Amino acid sequence: MTKRQTIFAVICLILTPIETRSAHTQDKLPLQRVQTIPMSGVSGRLDHLGVDVEGGRLFAAALGDSQNTVEVIDLKAGKRISSIRGQSMPQGVFYSADFKKLFVANGKDGTVKIFRGDNLGLVGSLPVGTGADHVGYDQATKDLYVGVSIPNSRVGELAIVDTRTNKKIGAIQTDSRPGGIKIETASPRIFVTLGGLPRVGVVDREKQKQIATWPLTGVPSVVALALDETNHRLFGASRNPPMLTVLDTESGKQITQLDGVEGIDDLWYDAEHHRIYASGGRGAAAGFVYVYQQRDADHYELTAKIPTRADAQTSIWVPQLNRLYVSASANGNENAAILVFEPQP
Repeated sequence: MTKRQTIFAVICLILTPIETRSAHTQDKLPLQRVQTIPMSGVSGRLDHLGVDVEGGRLFAAALGDSQNTVEVIDLKAGKRISSIRGQSMPQGVFYSADFKKLFVANGKDGTVKIFRGDNLGLVGSLPVGTGADHVGYDQATKDLYVGVSIPNSRVGELAIVDTRTNKKIGAIQTDSRPGGIKIETASPRIFVTLGGLPRVGVVDREKQKQIATWPLTGVPSVVALALDETNHRLFGASRNPPMLTVLDTESGKQITQLDGVEGIDDLWYDAEHHRIYASGGRGAAAGFVYVYQQRDADHYELTAKIPTRADAQTSIWVPQLNRLYVSASANGNENAAILVFEPQP
């Protein structure tokens, strides 16, 4: 390139609108924010999300002391359409497409509250245990597993709820309160985080007992899990230090670790794009979704840190809609919102 050509190229770059260059850069990211759904008037922290794919609704647990609602968002219209009141620190949320019912784990009163799918009327309030939080669903048996604590004890339980009958049908004891509940379809195993312990729990849902624990090195515990069942890999996210840990589900051995997002709350595996999404921002000045690319079962790369905002922490990956929804709690400058991201090729 001649000197004249070089000068011309630099001038063209300078004259190119910043918006155009930013958009071009944004297009190269593995995730792109495509929508922001406002939820003005929703106070306090937002927790976990649930989705009604067929009905096009998203459910967001709003557990603030003065809030205690589940917010209902119409995904097609891109707006909040109602609030389900009468909650008691709502956390885990699951919508049953099979039986058209919404299940909400309430941490303060230790219940799973069950609502009709059509008019969202209360069906029942089922006691399951102290500090009800994370939930996981077994599509084969239609059982919902809810992580709870046991009072005056260091151990915890997975309460088992039959979503057909709305009854608690059992409980499985774990070393501490279980969370991040991931259910393997090819075996009877359930993988759980064990609050405050440097290991992951393995539960057999047929035997209804914890059958193993897998040690973690370099982190004191993990708070969220994601599962790649095809490649036999389990992913665990920790907060202090923020790390992503990869485990082999055949041996239980630790494969590798990568830098993680601060204030991690949720972790998801995108099988279509072979990516892991980690959303965090709790207590941090800024929030992010970290995107990891799976090169093969043993090799991963942190490819992007997608900005969200402060206190944007929990999320849900919905492969049927090809969307990642991130909940953003209200902060001093912004109202609560749902941030919608679409994976890019």
